[in-house]
Amino acid sequence: MRTYAAAGVPVYVLINRNAKTAHCYTDPVLPGDDPTKAFYGSEAKVGLGGQLRLPDPYPTLDTATFLQPVRSSPVAKNFPT
Repeated sequence: MRTYAAAGVPVYVLINRNAKTAHCYTDPVLPGDDPTKAFYGSEAKVGLGGQLRLPDPYPTLDTATFLQPVRSSPVAKNFPT
């Protein structure tokens, strides 16, 4: 995540299916010129199934979709559900 903040990515959404949480990180901060110290200044967090508020102009994200089992695909076979 530090890499995204260092690059100035304004919004970073993380879905953690194992912990059943969704996070929205905003306001990237790069102290000085050291990318190893970059971080996001703001975080919104909800349990999966909740509504994750994203900054304008993005709509609120309904995270209930991420509670659904992963469909079978060649890639999905390699990941636990």
